[in-house]
Amino acid sequence: MTKCTVDFFVLPASITEQKVEIEVKEGAKLRDIIAALRLKVPALEGKIIITGQDYMVDGFTFNIHGHFYVDGFDNDQDLQLKDGDHIALLTMPVGG
Repeated sequence: MTKCTVDFFVLPASITEQKVEIEVKEGAKLRDIIAALRLKVPALEGKIIITGQDYMVDGFTFNIHGHFYVDGFDNDQDLQLKDGDHIALLTMPVGG
């Protein structure tokens, strides 16, 4: 198992604590991270995580190792989590 810390910024931080620790299996992908967050922080469901699914609501992103991952769909092939990693969950910037 791999232990990671998820840091929350902007709207996610207003819903829950500034950070939580999650545990995911070796070789975890975004859906595994989202599933762990659904269990650890139920308040995220419906606001940031789609209710009953392991996908993010539009407008939120993870930053892991300097790469942005938008949801639990197939954009995480290069994701390699290591024990002790920090994951940032943030609101995507809106241009103007």
